[in-house]
Amino acid sequence: MAKRIRGEGSIFFDEGKRLWTLVKTYDLPNGEKKQKRITGKTEKALRANIAKFEESLEQAKVITKNITLEKWIAEWLDIFVKPPVLKQKTYENYRDRLAYLLPLLGKRRLNTLTTKELQDVFKKLYAEGGVKKQGLAAHSVNRIRSYLKTALNSAIEHGLLAKNPVNATKRLAEKKAEIVVMNEQEVRRFLAIAKDGSYITFGIRNPQYIKNNFGTQYLRKNYFNLVNLAFATGMRCGELRGLSWTCVDFAAGNIRVEEQLVTTNDYADMYDDPKTYHSTRTIGIDKAVLDELREFKDYQNQYAELLGDRFINEHNLIFTNTFGKPVSYTNFRKRCFLKMIGAAGISPKFTIHCMRHTHATLLLKAGVNISVVSKRLGHSSTTVTLNIYAHVLEEMEKTAADAWGKLLDTDE
Repeated sequence: MAKRIRGEGSIFFDEGKRLWTLVKTYDLPNGEKKQKRITGKTEKALRANIAKFEESLEQAKVITKNITLEKWIAEWLDIFVKPPVLKQKTYENYRDRLAYLLPLLGKRRLNTLTTKELQDVFKKLYAEGGVKKQGLAAHSVNRIRSYLKTALNSAIEHGLLAKNPVNATKRLAEKKAEIVVMNEQEVRRFLAIAKDGSYITFGIRNPQYIKNNFGTQYLRKNYFNLVNLAFATGMRCGELRGLSWTCVDFAAGNIRVEEQLVTTNDYADMYDDPKTYHSTRTIGIDKAVLDELREFKDYQNQYAELLGDRFINEHNLIFTNTFGKPVSYTNFRKRCFLKMIGAAGISPKFTIHCMRHTHATLLLKAGVNISVVSKRLGHSSTTVTLNIYAHVLEEMEKTAADAWGKLLDTDE
């Protein structure tokens, strides 16, 4: 039921999106009326977002209508994108992508931008954008286009621009990204090598110089359990890095994903909510993986006792470096993961995120319902899962006719 808050109109709880919502009518500087949908996970959060929006309206009034693109992007990022409005990673993504436009168009006034020149700029970024002038990927250019479109739509909402010149531009053609996965035999071989630690000498000319002490032994067990759990759950790398022992229910045989640890350009590591609302989830794990985790927990406790106050695991993390700090994505990838795939004879195109793709692909091929797979991955809907793994379903379709024939085969 809608609840009336004095001076704010009516708010209501959107059952579909599970958000408290207010549709607010406000005046643009030119006298035109607009509506804005404001949401929050709680009524308190909604009120805070309402206050933030009203503050932004007041700040926008002092911006001149002849503002340059450079100044508007800076203002827009600071008021409408920067935390706590959006996540830090999202803010940095918007800021860093839009920065490519500033040397080319930054000094131009908003109302002088044209569709044709914007299309030319997008093509120029594709051909020679980037620090080394090597050109940006079509996907990156399309992101820049999308972010600029959003920024200029906001300028229209505040009466600074009459029409968005980005609307009539065209996206660049993108090649569909190839999803690289392992088959069952490759996963077994990879995990066997990760467990025995033999990968550590891969590509090393003089392996006798590699240290083999308590620290290196800890890391090998640590990283084996990380990749083992990644394949078994399809969790994102940030979710694995931020996973604590309190999230593991050994009795129930599941893991609760409640937060992630992300690395941004402005901050080395920061804890954040999972990627989407549906990313907060409970994932069942099999007995073999649970047993490995239980054994590693005991080993980690013994290792911590050995190091004493040098091992500081203040967040009770499952996966740490040798001193209890969070695992560095870069160090894990360069020093261990690349050696693992090399020693296992896996394609170098196989990335850390591909373990997630492998989990989903093998489950789908095994006949697990797509809605179950979607929930394990934390996708917002099965549509997202279908779009990503359409190739798997196409392969399964090829065997559907034979399967139907066997179902009705009276000779068996």
